[in-house]
Amino acid sequence: MDYLRPAKLDDVLEVETVCSEIGGASLTLTQEVKRGDTVLVRAKVVVVLISAAGKPQRIGKMIREALADYTRS
Repeated sequence: MDYLRPAKLDDVLEVETVCSEIGGASLTLTQEVKRGDTVLVRAKVVVVLISAAGKPQRIGKMIREALADYTRS
């Protein structure tokens, strides 16, 4: 996370999330927290799908297709 500017109590903030990469068992999300047009925070989040046995599990076709419209490189 990169904290660029502070927010204050009662600020109206918007969080924009984009899926920047879909791997075999992981998603990389990029996020920006904004107050109006001002970016306050930038973050990169990696989410990994793990099976009940604790091993990486492939992301299914239905989830991949659902995220396709929200993915950009």
